Amino acid sequence: MKRLIFVMLLLATISSCQEVENPSQDLILTESEVQTLLFMREEEKLAHDVYAYSFEKYDVPIFQNIANSESKHVLSVLKVMESFQLADPLNGSTIQGEFTNLTLSNLYSELISRVDASLNESILVGLLIEDLDINDLEIAISETDQQNIASMYENLKCGSMNHLRSFHEQAIAAGITYAPEFISDSEFESIINSPKTGCNPK
Repeated sequence: MKRLIFVMLLLATISSCQEVENPSQDLILTESEVQTLLFMREEEKLAHDVYAYSFEKYDVPIFQNIANSESKHVLSVLKVMESFQLADPLNGSTIQGEFTNLTLSNLYSELISRVDASLNESILVGLLIEDLDINDLEIAISETDQQNIASMYENLKCGSMNHLRSFHEQAIAAGITYAPEFISDSEFESIINSPKTGCNPK
């Protein structure tokens, strides 16, 4: 009997040590972290929806390719949200142009209007979206203490930098120029003058 009690105590001690060494997911987020995750979920969908619309209108592969990438970005955000037991504000909706965030809804309408103007304008819209995404992700990274959230944002930023490079190549081929509106000129130049990189999915 004494031996059985000793074994049970030993197992309990081992289990306790394992919990310390491998702590469970901290489910406590600041209100800012929560709101940023919810915003990013819809901002990534906005990028997808604008690119999908652009592909439908002009049948240029870059829009479909990057729209597919943005779908993966959405899933990355949703996966992290699920780990923190945050409900999806869109309930999984993939309806093009549907958002709960009024700012993003208005931005979508504005960008679609620009896409309708011309293919060249659509390329500039792509540059603008990635410019905005990179800036928002950098702010989000600086404001979270959660490593898994920061890591996910870093991966999205990596993807957005690659998208920015791709759209810039299209702009050069079309003879049009883009001046960044959100990130600095120096950061923009650094990104477009560096090679595309592999991004680790989170």
